[in-house]
Amino acid sequence: MCKPLCLRIGYIAEMLRSIFHINCTILSLSLLLSGCAAVYVPVSWDYSNEVQKLSRSDVLLVILYDRYDPDRQTLRGTGTSFQEVLMPVEVKHHLGAYRKDTKLIYRNLYNEYTIAGLRELIAHEFAHHIWFSSMTPGQREQWEDHLARNPSPVQVMVRRAYGRPTDYAAEDFAYSVQSARPVDIKELAVIGLITIKERDTLLAMEIPRQISHPSRLNSAAHPD
Repeated sequence: MCKPLCLRIGYIAEMLRSIFHINCTILSLSLLLSGCAAVYVPVSWDYSNEVQKLSRSDVLLVILYDRYDPDRQTLRGTGTSFQEVLMPVEVKHHLGAYRKDTKLIYRNLYNEYTIAGLRELIAHEFAHHIWFSSMTPGQREQWEDHLARNPSPVQVMVRRAYGRPTDYAAEDFAYSVQSARPVDIKELAVIGLITIKERDTLLAMEIPRQISHPSRLNSAAHPD
């Protein structure tokens, strides 16, 4: 009695597993058919001169690059492209990405960039590079404490634009660097990411920028 029953239960379990896999396949195909592939390429592709010049002329980028990537490896053009499946209305909003495995900044292949747009993209994605590659857990915690004491409009925008709470801290930092307020610049020095002299230079240059809404400059901080 037990053996036929066990065989029957095993058969049912196998059927359920097959149905589950079929449903997953159908869902994946539906996403592929209804969505669009955002293609990301190294930011230097077609913009090599522009991004190199920005990294050596924009005051904030010069300070950060000379310290955290003096050889401009995050701007190299030797990486490969990758794709991300998005809904059609989302494709135009995903303009950049940073990947921790390649330590490379990417741009959306199908978007055209102004110099100002490239500057924002590089500042944002390079901030991700600093967050993931150079900052200690203590420095990250200090930055989060800073924003708790000095709330920024970028935090509201990040929470509207990003679905995963695990992305909030890194995106808060990236948008804060991209559109730094005086209080943010001062905190960068407090936690040791820039020097006091560099802080004073940025403050004297009135570096605080107009904040770009994430719907216009959305980034994908890919972990792999």
